[in-house]
Amino acid sequence: MNDFEAGQYVRLRAGGRIMRVIAAPPFESPLVACEYREKHRRVTGLYAASSLIRAPAPHQVASARGG
Repeated sequence: MNDFEAGQYVRLRAGGRIMRVIAAPPFESPLVACEYREKHRRVTGLYAASSLIRAPAPHQVASARGG
């Protein structure tokens, strides 16, 4: 059902921040566990696989912008 792998970067289809997939569940699930950094903390959450798309790693985005 979902083809995201641990360590892969994703973002919501509607836009938003780039997150990293934490771990794939050991069973077939429509949810994907993701994390991102907010200020000085790590935020984790479960997101519907149908709402996510693959994204480039954050350091690749910064270098493409010239930063």
